[in-house]
This record gives sequence, structure tokens and C-alpha cells, in this order.
Amino acid sequence: MIKDISVVLLGAGKSKRFGANTLKQNVKIHDKRLIDYSVDFFRKHFNVSEKYFVINNKIQLKTLTKNEHILYGSTSRLKSLNNCLNYISRNNLQTKYLLVHDVARPVLNLEDIKKIIKDIHKKVDGSTLGYPLTNAVKEVKNNTIYYNVHKSNLWSTFTPQIFKMEKLYYSVKACLDEKYDVDDDIEALLLNSLKCTMIMSSPTNIKVTYKSDIDYIKKLL
Repeated sequence: MIKDISVVLLGAGKSKRFGANTLKQNVKIHDKRLIDYSVDFFRKHFNVSEKYFVINNKIQLKTLTKNEHILYGSTSRLKSLNNCLNYISRNNLQTKYLLVHDVARPVLNLEDIKKIIKDIHKKVDGSTLGYPLTNAVKEVKNNTIYYNVHKSNLWSTFTPQIFKMEKLYYSVKACLDEKYDVDDDIEALLLNSLKCTMIMSSPTNIKVTYKSDIDYIKKLL
């Protein structure tokens, strides 16, 4: 399953919306840091894969194995990912596919990941986990509702996401050259007219954004 797949864990964010003095990556849930749930999961299930931990200098990781690399992020998600892609290219660490995950999502499901891996082997350039929107959606500014957004065909995208390495590298470079910013990595491919697919995820694959998310996450881990 993991042949020709390398793993990138993105965890360099500054947790601005989390509203605490501690980075959310370092917050402990059941005596284990948030970031360690993702690190341990991929060490277990992708043990022979090259793994790239993109973090900042306020995060410390356990002793690395020979196929693990610590890299430092930049001022945006896209630039942090680009740092990693440049490192892979510069050191000739060849890989056919790249599995990218946000460490703020600690509730990982191996069966979901198998689905996107299966899909990338088809004629697609990238595949993402996600979930269809089920609640009514509104556009809001300063607590004022401006209008309703029709939710038909709208999905939330999750990570992990998987990519053909050369397609991701090209797309990220192109977005940076054009000074585009992206909400997630699959968007970089879409902006470059590449074929991407959406695979339904477990709804428990939630992201820790605010401190209030921690209480819910505790019930899932």
C-alpha cells in the first residue's frame, strides 16, 4: 500500500485562532501532544515511507529514524509545503506520490487513507478526503448575515490529501509565481486545471482550530 508514497506532516502554523499561549500542536490531549497523534500514526502505518515533519522552532519531536526529516515552515501553508518540496528535489529523494496531512487533525482513519491511495492510482493528479455540507450555509461579516449560500454539491475538504509528486511540485511553484494563496493543497492543483477527486471521509476527521474543539476531540481519541 505504501510503496512509492512519502508523507508530509504540516505543523508550522502559529495557532492564531486557537487563543492560547501554547501552540495547539503542543497541547496535550490524554497526556499526549496533538502533533504526536499524527506522528505516531504515520510511524506505525507508513513505517518504510520517507516522512517530512514541517514544523517551527517551538515544536520538539521524538528521536528521528533514518527515513524521517525535520524541516522548518514559512509564513504561509503554501510556502511551508514549497520548502519541503524543494528539500525533496534538492536531495534527490525521489517519490512518486506525496501524502500531505495537517497535524491539527489527530483523528486518523486508515481505511479512509486507503481510499485516496486507491484513487490516485487511477488517472487523477490529486485526491482529497472530505465531507458534504449538511447544514445551511451563510456568508457572515461582523456577525451580520449577508446572504444564503446554496449547499448543493458543496463539500468540506479534509486531510490527508494525496498527489502525484511532479504535479504538486509544478502546481505549488505556479501558485507562488502568480502570488496565489490557497486554503488547502488540492486547491493548488485545481488552480492549474489538473484532475482531482473527492473521497468521503469519516465525519470524525475534524480539525482543532479553537480551544473549544479540544473537549470534543478528547471523546474521539
